[in-house]
Amino acid sequence: MNYLLFGGAMNTGKSESVYKIAYYLENTKKYTPRFISVPSSFGDFQCILEKDEKVILIQSGTDQVNQIKELKRVKELNKDITHIITAIRNEGDNMRIRFEQILEINSRDYIFEIPLGKVIEGKNRGTNIVWYLERIFNVAKEIIKNLPFNF
Repeated sequence: MNYLLFGGAMNTGKSESVYKIAYYLENTKKYTPRFISVPSSFGDFQCILEKDEKVILIQSGTDQVNQIKELKRVKELNKDITHIITAIRNEGDNMRIRFEQILEINSRDYIFEIPLGKVIEGKNRGTNIVWYLERIFNVAKEIIKNLPFNF
């Protein structure tokens, strides 16, 4: 399985980054939703997008065991999934360990992780978070142009 993960601590923009790349794939790259479209505004979601031989399972978050189990359930029901895009907690967080265990990630899986960090607080936080997440989105768009993603 090929994974594109947005990793980091709470409130670093992981789920929003997953949303932005999903919205981009459906609305700009013209990937077709299998059952459910990407929501028109950011919120927790799960969808499967497909185009040509690519079938992408996208889920906004995996910071609770039930969310990880749901991701695994959908993956197992859709055997043709080629890629998973989701958020994951930072190194050392128990949910990251549970994610790897429940999804049975091993050395045959390809994992590309984009690490996200905290943005300064205070009166400039709003401006800085917009800047930061836009740059993360640009990095993600460049990554998905290349193998093994090639979206």
